[in-house]
Amino acid sequence: MISCQWCEELADDDRDEVLALVGAAAEYDDEAGFSLIEPRDVTARSRPGMRVSHLAVKARRGLSAVDDVPLVVVAYLNIAVDDDGLGTVQFVVHPDYRSRGIATLLVEELGLDVDRPDGWMGTGARALRVWAFGTHPAAERLTRRFGISSVSRLWTLFRSLTGPFAVPLDPVHVPAGSVLEAPRGLGAPESVKALDDVLGRSGIPAAQLEKLSESRAHGTGSVVLASGDAGRPQGFVWLDPSLHTHLELRAAWIRALVLEKEARGGGLGAALLVRALEVLREAGAQIALMRIDPDDDGAVRLCRLLSFEQEDAHTCYQVGEWHEAPGYL
Repeated sequence: MISCQWCEELADDDRDEVLALVGAAAEYDDEAGFSLIEPRDVTARSRPGMRVSHLAVKARRGLSAVDDVPLVVVAYLNIAVDDDGLGTVQFVVHPDYRSRGIATLLVEELGLDVDRPDGWMGTGARALRVWAFGTHPAAERLTRRFGISSVSRLWTLFRSLTGPFAVPLDPVHVPAGSVLEAPRGLGAPESVKALDDVLGRSGIPAAQLEKLSESRAHGTGSVVLASGDAGRPQGFVWLDPSLHTHLELRAAWIRALVLEKEARGGGLGAALLVRALEVLREAGAQIALMRIDPDDDGAVRLCRLLSFEQEDAHTCYQVGEWHEAPGYL
């Protein structure tokens, strides 16, 4: 019923179909099925330390059983495998073919054997991870059926900035000895150096640092830096005031909030977060969105104090053994 073949680079026709699929999925819902896939992921190639493989999943149009009905791309999967054998999977089904068993058929076709000498499906992956974004019943059914374990969680939070449900923002209280700078471009040279300095003293896991670095390289928006004595950066908040429609409201994202270890617990994180909310409100956003690790007690407490509410839950699933925590953004 389905047809698929691994490749290092999609053929032109398949690439065009996959790009159209990814675009249709993004329009259909913000979470694009099982994972957020960017057009750059579709054209990604292997590089030192990372082997990338692509899989265009085809079926007869309309899932017809008639042989002369043309094949079309109904789903797309890619996997990036690092030198240690950890494979990060991204998967999306075209909106017209969701809830029709495509993912189940694919797992039945490919299997989940990561113990082969050459890894899963010859990709070199000895463990697999994939994020299921949103409370997705299809993902829950599939993972239960095949015994796939969850290893991490993520929450999307929202905060009303205007309208009847908006709680007033209290004035920013910056701890003594610290100052919040004006927003500056994410990619400005002075921003890059300051963010690297903070991240180097943040103590956050390596996988999270890697994911944040990747997201910064392709990200947009601005950062608000907090500096201490002699201008030393103590923390930052990365915000993207680009507006998009979410639940029929104008929404914008807070992408990351990071403090060095020594600056935590004194109110600096709250000051940065409030300043970010002010900037988004001034840009016309009606709600602010951000993602946090629900196991981070400090982050959960801070967001509750600032009237954030949980909107959605996300799950990272894993096949095989891997002990390092997954990254996210």
